[in-house]
Amino acid sequence: MNGTRAPCFVVSPHLDDAVFSCGMLLATHPESVVCTVFAGEPPGRRETPWDRACGFADSRQAMQTRWNEDRRALEHCGARAVHLRFLDSQYAPLPAADDVAAAISDAWRRSGLATLVVPLGLYHSDHLLTGDACCRLLRSGRPGSCIAYEDALYRTRPGIVRDRRDALARAGVTMSSLPDDALGARSGGAAAAVKRRAVRTYRTQLRAFNDAYPYDLAEPERFWILAAM
Repeated sequence: MNGTRAPCFVVSPHLDDAVFSCGMLLATHPESVVCTVFAGEPPGRRETPWDRACGFADSRQAMQTRWNEDRRALEHCGARAVHLRFLDSQYAPLPAADDVAAAISDAWRRSGLATLVVPLGLYHSDHLLTGDACCRLLRSGRPGSCIAYEDALYRTRPGIVRDRRDALARAGVTMSSLPDDALGARSGGAAAAVKRRAVRTYRTQLRAFNDAYPYDLAEPERFWILAAM
């Protein structure tokens, strides 16, 4: 679809989080880049409960299928994928936040895009680490502020956004609300239809949820402004 806004550089913890959390934003900001942090393929063939629930025999099959799903989903949104090679926490211990921050910063710089959009960092360890790494960039002055999206599915947990705001304040990052329509990502019309098509492309992940379209993904996307104190 044709959009009316400048493209964004969107950071995604996993291969689906950006579309799940801000697919309408992507649909209204064509030529955006989605940089997925935990998109590496572990050595060997590992079996995990989540991959089995998604219908995979092993980690190699899982990641190769998920890369393809991600690229097809982003094509629906008019975006392109950048896959970093950090390993999902189901495969390996978490990397250092400084290493993740450096990799995100490098990919953002290479993209040439000004607007940085990051996960708020809710609940899941990979999401928390990605959010913390992005906050390190803020505190370093690269950039001084950015837009944060509420992580879909996890944002429904009572009090979790408030608790994250408190944690960020203790870490030296302010969090202020952004009007629902400030980014042109309205929950209706053509953008919502694009998001639905893109979400359904992640069919292996939806299989694990036992749901063709989890209800939270149809709710309005919510955004915040993060800035270093």
